[in-house]
Amino acid sequence: MTQEYGQGGAPARAPREMNGLAIAAFVLAIVGWCSPIGILGLILGYVAKGQITRRNNSGEGLARAAIILGWISIIAFILLIVLGIVGGVFANWDEWRHDWNEQYN
Repeated sequence: MTQEYGQGGAPARAPREMNGLAIAAFVLAIVGWCSPIGILGLILGYVAKGQITRRNNSGEGLARAAIILGWISIIAFILLIVLGIVGGVFANWDEWRHDWNEQYN
């Protein structure tokens, strides 16, 4: 239901178009949770944010969320790699110590 204004009324504003790249960035950032795909969500989020500013599109919240999730996924992926390496080292520590003692004692 629309309300029409007489002369001098407020002009009707057309809805802004949603930026498709912001949607794609958000989806990739969610799918890329703890994986390298999150980097794509991060990159596309920054590109979408620039497009939204230039084109006056909507979707700035999605682009911002994709950037945040992208950074979180990169940090989580690095932590998983570091913990996997450290966990692998400590998991075999007793075996390595035993081999060292047999070889050099």
